[in-house]
Amino acid sequence: MSDLYISIAQTDWEVAKSRLLTPDGKENAGVFYCASSKHEKEHRLLVRRFRAVPQNLYDSRQHYHLQVSPEFYNTVISECEKDQLAPVIVHSHPHHQDAWYSKSDDFGESRLLPVLDSLLPGLTPASLVLTPSSVVGRKLRPDGGFVSLTGMKISGVKSKIINFAKANSPTLSNQYDRQVLAFGLEGQQVIQTLKAAVIGLGGIGSLVAEQLARLGVNDITLVDPDRIEVSNVSRVFGTDSKQVGKLKIETVGSHIAKLGVARVNLIAASAIRQEVLLMLRDRDIIFCCVDNDSARSILNRFAHQYLIPVVDHGTRIDARAAQVRAAAGRVTLFGAGLACARCSHHINPERIYAESLPTKERLALEKEGYVVGLTNAVPSVVSMNTVVAGLGVTAALNLFVDLTGGMQPVDQLYDATSGSVFAASAKHDTTCDICSETTGIKGLGDSQVISAYH
Repeated sequence: MSDLYISIAQTDWEVAKSRLLTPDGKENAGVFYCASSKHEKEHRLLVRRFRAVPQNLYDSRQHYHLQVSPEFYNTVISECEKDQLAPVIVHSHPHHQDAWYSKSDDFGESRLLPVLDSLLPGLTPASLVLTPSSVVGRKLRPDGGFVSLTGMKISGVKSKIINFAKANSPTLSNQYDRQVLAFGLEGQQVIQTLKAAVIGLGGIGSLVAEQLARLGVNDITLVDPDRIEVSNVSRVFGTDSKQVGKLKIETVGSHIAKLGVARVNLIAASAIRQEVLLMLRDRDIIFCCVDNDSARSILNRFAHQYLIPVVDHGTRIDARAAQVRAAAGRVTLFGAGLACARCSHHINPERIYAESLPTKERLALEKEGYVVGLTNAVPSVVSMNTVVAGLGVTAALNLFVDLTGGMQPVDQLYDATSGSVFAASAKHDTTCDICSETTGIKGLGDSQVISAYH
C-alpha cells in the first residue's frame, strides 16, 4: 500500500486553523475538499478548499464535545459528488497537546466514514483531529476499522512535512556537523528526508544537484534528455572530457551517488512531457534549471496543480563583440502561496510559441530578431551560475528549515554588474487561470492533464 498524505497550501492551513481553534475554547469542525494525486509510491489528497461548519449547523458545540447536523454532511456529499472531490472531515481538540481520537470520535466516524465511502466511491474520505500543537489523521479500512494516514505536507513560504507515525530518525554523519550548527539536528533530519528533483542538468542544474548532495538530501531525481558536449565541461559539475557523449543524467547521477545520495532516479526525457511530470508527483521540492519558457510554464502549472514548490532559476548575459553590457540572474519560487510565473511575467507567450515551432520557422524568427537564444548558443559563465544556483538552493532550504533567520522573498533578482541582489514582490492577477483562488488550478491534481506533450 502506498503512503497517503494530505497536501495543503500553507495559506489554506492557516485559515483552517483560525476557524477550528477559536478564542472561546470550544471544539469546531469543518471539511477539506480534496482532489487526488496517485503516484505508485505515494497517494496525496490535495486540498482545493476548506469549509467550516456554520454555527447554525451544530446540534451541540462544547469545550469537550460537538455534534454536527446531518444537513452539513448532506451538503458536503452533494458538493463532493458534483466536483469529484474527496471529503476530509476535520475537528479540533483545543485543550490537548497531542492530537488523538476519543471514543466519541471513534463512535461518530465509524458511522460517518462508511456512509461517505459508499456514497462517494473511489474518492477516499478521511478525517483529521487538530490541536494547537499537533494533528493526526486516519481513513476507513475495508473491514470497517481505521488506519492512520501517513502524514501531512504543507507547502508555502514555511513548508512542513508532518509524519503521523513516529519514524526512525535518519542517522547523521559527522560530515554535517557544521550544518547542524546552522539549523539544528532536526533541520538536518528534515533535509535528509526530502525528496527533490532537478530539471535540466546544465550549468545551473548540475550545481544544484551537487549542493543538494553535499547538504545530505538522500533522494534526488534527475531529468534531462541531453548528452554531455565539449562546451559543457567548463560548466557542468561532475564532468570532464572523458564524459563527452554520455547522458547528463548518468554522469551527474554517478557523481552525486559518490557524494552519498542513497537514491538517484534518472529520467532521460524532457520535463514538458506528461508521463515525465507524472513521475514527479512524489517529490517535495523541484528545481527548474531549464533555459526555455515552455518547460518553465508547464512546471509553473505543475507547482500549483500538485502543491509542490518549484524553484525556478535563470541567467542572462548580454555580450556583444566580447563586451558584456549586462548580466543578471533570477530565482523565483512557484506554487500556491508563492509566485506565479505568468502573473510575475517570468514567461513570454511569444517565446513559448516560437519554441513550439519546427526548427526552420524558429530559425527565421530568431534571424528576424523576434526571439534570441532558441537555437544559437548564448553566453554562460560558471561563476555566475554558481551565484544563482546558490541563491536557489538557499531559498529552497529556507522553505523547510530556518536557515536565514527569517522568510526570504519568493522572487530574487541578481544584478551581476553591481553585485546586488534585489527582492521582488510576487504578482497575482485575480483572473489568472493558474493561481486565482476562484478560477485557478490549485490542488487539482490528477483531475486535469498538465501537458499536451507525450
